[in-house]
Amino acid sequence: MTKTIPNYLRIHKGPASKAAPDLDPSGDAVSHFWHAFGDATGWRLDNSRRRVGSSIELLPSVNTMAVSDPSEASPTVTKSSAMRLAESAAMLAEQLNRSRESLRRQEMELATRASIVPGAESQSKLADKIETILADACEAVNCRAAAMYLLDDDTQLLKARSVFGLPASRLEDPPRELRGSRGDLEAMVQGVVTADHFMAGDIDTWNSPEPFTGGICASINHDGVPIGTLWLFSDDIRAFGKAEAALGRLAASHLAAELSHAASDRTSSPQLASTSSIRDLSEWQHLSLPAGSRIADGWFADGMIESPQSWATGFHTWDVLPDGTLMMAMAESVDSTLRGALQTVVVRTAITAHSHYRHSAAQMLQRINDTLWHTNAGDQLMSMLYMQIDPETGDGSFASCGDIMAMVCSRYGYRPLVDGRSEPLGSHITASPTLNSFSLLPGETLLAYNQGMRIDGATQTLLGDRLRGCLQTGDKNPLAAIRRGMINQTLNNERGAITLLRS
Repeated sequence: MTKTIPNYLRIHKGPASKAAPDLDPSGDAVSHFWHAFGDATGWRLDNSRRRVGSSIELLPSVNTMAVSDPSEASPTVTKSSAMRLAESAAMLAEQLNRSRESLRRQEMELATRASIVPGAESQSKLADKIETILADACEAVNCRAAAMYLLDDDTQLLKARSVFGLPASRLEDPPRELRGSRGDLEAMVQGVVTADHFMAGDIDTWNSPEPFTGGICASINHDGVPIGTLWLFSDDIRAFGKAEAALGRLAASHLAAELSHAASDRTSSPQLASTSSIRDLSEWQHLSLPAGSRIADGWFADGMIESPQSWATGFHTWDVLPDGTLMMAMAESVDSTLRGALQTVVVRTAITAHSHYRHSAAQMLQRINDTLWHTNAGDQLMSMLYMQIDPETGDGSFASCGDIMAMVCSRYGYRPLVDGRSEPLGSHITASPTLNSFSLLPGETLLAYNQGMRIDGATQTLLGDRLRGCLQTGDKNPLAAIRRGMINQTLNNERGAITLLRS
């Protein structure tokens, strides 16, 4: 039997394809508003005047469906009312644009996994670089749009960090689940995957993040570990080849390199590195200061430092020496800058090194003086008070250089111990400390303090009266009372003090 082929066209119904997404800029919320504004008020923005200056000009809206002369149409509201509404809307639109630009910069901070990408200009430059890479990738593989998605710290969610050819509002969308995203998962395993048609077989198994027909997904890796994916979207059903896949992989590598470079710039910045070093120094100073404690039966030591800077130029310490003698030391650099803070590190290290063998207070200060002279050109000056106390008898001796002062107080009064009028350590190659002995009776407290306390209002009389009041009331934490008494004084100078209480 012969089959006759008809000479007319036959129409076959093929599989339904997804419509190309409407990504026209007019789809933006602001543009939609101005279209609705024109329809509702009968007035429209004069865009030509808008480009020249910041003032808003309105023209009668022209309805494209109108058949009559546009001049015959009368606006539904007055021009003055429409102008007020337009000015308010323009301010909201400007605020929205600023918010989107801020969001765009913040996404770059998060993309580099850095706590700070210095300066808004650097953030914008990085965002521009990323978007340029996305645009070039689209051009190379003939795609319509592109997006960079990065994983969160738990590697469970993918967040859009930069887009090209898509509305800027995509950056405001919540992150999507990595679980179930076939394209992203396969790309992270294989490096790159291509999808000629997302809806092949009428089922979207790729779980594409955007409503396109096909695309390429490439893994963005850092040190061999996936940190996100690059999606390139196409409007048409097409067969992506090895060349397109290689270009997608190359673009993803370029993105990873830019992100890694931006993150490394943060750590290599001299200013940020200096800030980090200062933070490390201040943290070390804070952690190395001893907390108030009972250092022997019936003896309680305490100390304080308050500095207007994040670091301090002074320190204090106490310990029990190998022979059972109590040791207390307080020092402060004459240099109030960061250089002085580093000098105190040298002095503190020297005290620790020289405390492990027998010595007198005068010998300790001479050894510290030798250290200062051997480690500088003679310009490191240090005020220091070093004391040794026998815990059995309360008898002690001290050596003092510089302006640190001290007193002994009881519930009946106080007596000066160190006047703080000697030359600081480092002034000469041979130290000339003030030497003396003292005795601390049960119920008495020894207080040593620096010049910053005196300059900020803590005179000898005020401190003596405060200590005497604490001892009369049985308060065993006199430093806390002194700090409460100075709480209203502006912290203009570094304040340091130590106390030794014998119960």
